[in-house]
Amino acid sequence: MDLEAIRAELHRAVDQIIDAHASRGDGVRPQAPVADPVSVTAKEETDEWKYRWPDGGKEEFYGTRWYEAVGEQGPHRVRVAWAHRAAWGKDDRRRAIVFHQQGGDSSTTYYPWTEFVETDDGRYAAIIPKPGRPRAQLRDGDPLPERFTDRVVERSDALFDSIAEGSSLRFVVDEADEAEMVRHGYWVATLRNRF
Repeated sequence: MDLEAIRAELHRAVDQIIDAHASRGDGVRPQAPVADPVSVTAKEETDEWKYRWPDGGKEEFYGTRWYEAVGEQGPHRVRVAWAHRAAWGKDDRRRAIVFHQQGGDSSTTYYPWTEFVETDDGRYAAIIPKPGRPRAQLRDGDPLPERFTDRVVERSDALFDSIAEGSSLRFVVDEADEAEMVRHGYWVATLRNRF
């Protein structure tokens, strides 16, 4: 038995474990992605749609898709709607809003769960609420909720050049990842008791 070889192999294994924990920052987060408890199923796609905001203003959406989201709060019919608005130095910044259809399938009552705004590099970002104070935004330095382990989270000022100092954190996805937008909306609605 070569004790020196065993000792060297153990040291390499210990070093790899320490390096893995050090690269994650706090050494507490799991390496595997956290499974999201919300299942999302795409339904039909629709064309234009209009929504009247509580202040009376109407917004036209150029495309929408229906989803069914099922999680702790049960199944819910959700619509992801796309529009353009002026924001952060761009006249036609795209955005996707996740709306919950309240009532049955024929209901015309909707509640917006979350909004993903086009970033300067073409991805889409949504505000992350603080779990203990869901009307407040998560800021750089706040503990990151477990659901964001292995997901892209960035500061607002890194996503939008026109924001000089923005320490709020945003959840970032690609344009095609509407299912992840719906999951985020479901999580936000759960925090804010919107069911």
